[in-house]
Parts: sequence; C-alpha cells; structure tokens
Amino acid sequence: MKLDTTSPKMAMMLIEVIAFALLCVVSSSHFGMADGARITLAYLVAYLIPKIVLTRARGTSTAASVVLLIMAIALMAISYINLLEWTSVDGYDLEVPNIKNDARGYYKWALYHYDGRLDPQHIVFKGFPLMMLISWKLLGLSVIWPQAMNMMFTLTAVVLTGMTTRRLLAHRVSLPVHTLLTGGMLLTFLLTYYLMSGISILKEASVFFSISMAGYALATMASGDEERHHPWRDLLIFATACAIMALVRTTFLYFIALGVVLMVLPHWRRDWVMALCMLVILLLTLFIGNFFAAYSFEQHANIANGGWDMQLTYSEFNNPSRAAFRKLIGFYFLYSPWHKFFMLPLTLSLQFIAPFPWQPYGEDNIIFNHIIRFSYGWYALGGIALFYYVFISWRRQDNMGAWAWWPATTYAITAYIMAGSVARYVLPFEPLFIPVVMYALCRLAEGYWRKAFKRWCFFFVFLVAVTLVLCLEIQQNTISRMLHTQPLVHYLKNYLYL
Repeated sequence: MKLDTTSPKMAMMLIEVIAFALLCVVSSSHFGMADGARITLAYLVAYLIPKIVLTRARGTSTAASVVLLIMAIALMAISYINLLEWTSVDGYDLEVPNIKNDARGYYKWALYHYDGRLDPQHIVFKGFPLMMLISWKLLGLSVIWPQAMNMMFTLTAVVLTGMTTRRLLAHRVSLPVHTLLTGGMLLTFLLTYYLMSGISILKEASVFFSISMAGYALATMASGDEERHHPWRDLLIFATACAIMALVRTTFLYFIALGVVLMVLPHWRRDWVMALCMLVILLLTLFIGNFFAAYSFEQHANIANGGWDMQLTYSEFNNPSRAAFRKLIGFYFLYSPWHKFFMLPLTLSLQFIAPFPWQPYGEDNIIFNHIIRFSYGWYALGGIALFYYVFISWRRQDNMGAWAWWPATTYAITAYIMAGSVARYVLPFEPLFIPVVMYALCRLAEGYWRKAFKRWCFFFVFLVAVTLVLCLEIQQNTISRMLHTQPLVHYLKNYLYL
C-alpha cells in the first residue's frame, strides 16, 4: 500500500520522523549511542506532550501543528547546541555540564542531594531543582532530563497561549477559532527572550507553564458562555498551576491572585463561587509553598517596600555597561512609594526596552545570547498592545474586557518593585499580552482604526529607534570612559542588528 505523502498529516509525520532520526544520528556521533538515544527520546517526549495537548484542543488545525513543529525543531536545535557548549570544556560532560550563573546554583543543589559530590548552594525556591533531582532518581544523572523537561513546559505554555487566545476572542471577533489558536501560538514565536529562557536550566520554564495554565483557567471568567461548560476542569487546571508556582516561585502567586480579582469584578454575581474557590486554592498553596521556600511573608513585604538589601542586590552591578542604569535609578529602593510611583514611566521604559538588541560588554559572544537579545519581536507585540491601551481600551463597546488589565497591571507592579532592573521577571506575563495583540489585529483587519494605527506605528517605531540609539551611545560612552574600549561607530558596526 502506497503512502499518500501529499496529505498534510502524512507530510508532517514524515518531517517528524526525519527530524528525530537526524537528531539521533547527530547526537550519537557526538555523545555515543546510549546518550544519543537518551537525547532523542527526551526531546521526543518534550515535543509529544504539547502536541497531545494541542490535538485535544478546540480549534486545533494542521496549521497549528505546523507552528508547533517548527518551534519544537528550532528549540531542539538550540538546546542541542547548548549541550555541545556545556560539554566542550575538558572535565565536563552530560552529568556535570559547564553551566553558569543561576543555572549552576540549581544544578549544584540537586547534585549535592543526588550523591553529595558538590557542596550545596543556597536556593530560595527549591521546586525546580527538586524536579531535576526526581528526574535523576528515575532516569539517571544527566542534564538532558531537566533540559527536555523545560522544553516541554515551554512548548506546552505556547500551546496554552494559543488556547487562551481562542477562548478569549472566539465570541469577540469574526475570525474562526482555528485561526485564533494558531495566531496566538505564532505570535508567541516572536518572544525570543521568553523562548530562550524557557530552555535554560532555570525555573523560568515551570513558571511560564504555571502562568499559562492559570491564564487559561482564568480566561473562562472573561469568555463567552460557550467556554463555561467545564468549571471543575478549569479549577483543576488552576489548582495544578498554583501548586507548581508555590514550589518554583511562591511570590508570583500574588500576581495570579490579582488576575482572579480582576476577572471576577465585571460579573461577580455570576463568578463569585468560582473566584472564591480559586482564592482558597491560592491561599493554601501560598502557605504550603512558603513553608518550603527560604523567604518568609515578612521578606515578601520587604521586597515590595525596598530597602538597603534590595538596593545592594539590584543596583550594584559589576558590569560597566550597567553604570548608566545605576545613575538613572539612583537610590531607587530607598525612595518613598510616591517617588517610585512617579518614576514609573522611566522604570516601565527600562523594563520594556531590555534586553538591548546588542551584545553588552563582557558577555560571551555565542549564538544563544544573540537570539535572546533579538528583541524586535517583543517591541512589535508591545507596540500593538500599547495601541490597544491608548486607542481601544477606553471604548466601552470595543474593548476586550478585564483580561487586558491583568498583564498590564502585573507589568507595572514588577517595574515598580524592581525598578525595571531585571527584564526576566516579566517574561511569564508577556504571552498574556498576546490575546490583547490578537484582538487589536483582528479589529484592524475588520476595518477599524486603520489610520490611527498607521500613525501610531510611525510614532512608535521612531520612538523605539531613537531610544535604542540613545541607550547605545550612553552605554558605549560609559564603557569607553571606564575601560577605554572601541569607539561608538565600531560598536554599532559589530553589535547592533539592523
């Protein structure tokens, strides 16, 4: 019997077989047959689980499956390059890789509790290294398992973002549900910093997964009646999200609680029972998570209020390229709440524009860092989201309801607390803007506000371009004064992607 390779499903299956067969051959040539088989199997499971979720989703389509496959192949390729990078130094291998920064601390903690070979490192939230440890107990010591686990979390979060977009917009715009789901996934592909953080040996992927599940469950309160048939299933999804978040980053449960409050307000008589159940779940998981974390509730309050500990931690950077940032925010964490509030335009701008789309001084010049810093996709999504808030959100008959204010509020709160100093802290909330972006694009396609959007695009692109040039010049001049490095023109030529 001859296979019909012209069928989209058969063609996809053929591409999948070729991709994983090629991965097995290449990985076996580098790491040997046994580890090559483990890498292939781990990456295959990391792809199949989000694919199963997508297959069972309302509005699934061949186009959505193609988007997931392309994204999975891209992330697998970059993850494999990371494996090569981590094992290229003498004395390092797949059991003890050459990973750095926060990832090294998580790995050392898990490795100490696995066989005691390294000294333990202080860890605030133990959820992610505990997952790593469990995977080693079940499958054997290797960096492959946590890497594949994070890839699975990230790809599933992408699928859930598409599902949330469909759930929120199916009754609000004229596009069919399969286009909304595919569009939500495709827009997530533009968030390169988000995706690259999701395949690192960090807790970010599990945070992404948790926020995406909570978002999907909360969207049921902001959606039409056709999405409200399975409230108990949504509560189970929400409880799972909170349980994971309680272990991997307990403090982010406050942001989920904010989402519950915002979603229930417009129709509180209809949704108060579900919201109450969600808040009870949140409270229980918050106390459980805080019991296992190194932070106390008093420390949560200290983080929000600032103080000398925050000032020393987040404004004293060794990298000379951060000197300009230190001058801008000054003693931010010692300022009064009103002072911080009035600085929000600055801190929000810093948070939005980072990471800069060029390699800063002192950072390894490897492909992974370049992709992380390809920020133009986020600028595009953020610009369209800002168009919604400026031109559409205040129109009673045209806005998309309470949902849009959840990511906006969490984004502003993070900038207020952290002075916009760590862009990675807002990554979990960036996909929550995608339904907002998709809604604005759909309304534009229907013929609304096109002239205003053209003017906005010109203004926004000009503003971002000017800001980037100024930031580059300030940063380069600061480094030149401190280290007598190359002039600005040479820096532009080598590091700015245009």
